[in-house]
Amino acid sequence: MMVDFTSIKRKLNQGINLFLRAEIKRRTPLLSMVGKRIAHEGDKTSYETIGKEEKHMEYQKAESSFSLTRDELGKMTFAEILKKVEGAAEDMARQMEGGAFQTISKEVEKVGNTIEGNPPFSPAALLKGLEMMDIDFDDARDKPQLPTIFIHPSQWEKIKEQDARMTEEERREFERNQKEILDRKYAQYVERESKRKLVD
Repeated sequence: MMVDFTSIKRKLNQGINLFLRAEIKRRTPLLSMVGKRIAHEGDKTSYETIGKEEKHMEYQKAESSFSLTRDELGKMTFAEILKKVEGAAEDMARQMEGGAFQTISKEVEKVGNTIEGNPPFSPAALLKGLEMMDIDFDDARDKPQLPTIFIHPSQWEKIKEQDARMTEEERREFERNQKEILDRKYAQYVERESKRKLVD
């Protein structure tokens, strides 16, 4: 007689799926910041840009796998199995955020919102980036909602070196220019908010 513990396998599968989703979320900081919507079969896969243009969205596949032999299953601990699941989560997270960055890069290049900087994250390039974008505020001028910058770890080291080389005068100049830009952005924000229509 063969015994199949279907309810135990189902609960184990549910637990592993929840663990996998949590691990992917932890490894995808960009995607974790983005709003989500469940897309049912047959749903229109489109989105609206800030400029009110409707665009079609292509689904991207992210997949990973691992296998365990019958012999391994008999010897592995649950913690060791979860390590395999973590590896799959890391692989899928890399695909998902990589795809998101590729999509963002294509769209940014299309509208001409790229910034050439030498080095790429020089103070001048950062200030130019601030000039190019709309910035919202939490009502007060001293509470700007500044953008999040995603940087490769190797690039981050270069930025820290570059920052360490800045003189006090260069730092003061950067802060003065940043303040002037944010003052203008706050005035633009106030004007935008004053024109916004309230919906009942």
